[in-house]
Amino acid sequence: MSMLARRAVIRALPRSRGYANTTAELMKTNYHEKQAALSSHAAETTELWRKISFYVCLPGIVVAALWVRNVEAEHAEHAHHLRAENDGHLPEPPRYDYLNKRTKPFPWGANSLFFNPHVQRDLTAEE
Repeated sequence: MSMLARRAVIRALPRSRGYANTTAELMKTNYHEKQAALSSHAAETTELWRKISFYVCLPGIVVAALWVRNVEAEHAEHAHHLRAENDGHLPEPPRYDYLNKRTKPFPWGANSLFFNPHVQRDLTAEE
């Protein structure tokens, strides 16, 4: 039998059609059930994270802020004590060889771009 005749016989045989077996009403019901479940899950998750934010994160931020305030107050008290011992100035830091190395001059001068005379050593006097 030729290939063409075989294909004609196969095409002539009745075939079952592959239609969807669920009705449109059942599909609408399933869709609405899934949407309701999704909405309730979203509401529960939102409430969970709201509680975590209010009862865990905010107290943690307050505790951390108080701890940092105490540490910074101790630091400021120590700096004030050092200034009182040294006639209102901070003591001179050690002059290590590896600090403030300059291979070529900066366009704005010998000091750093954001020079703070209360904390940093003035390098223009050393030139």
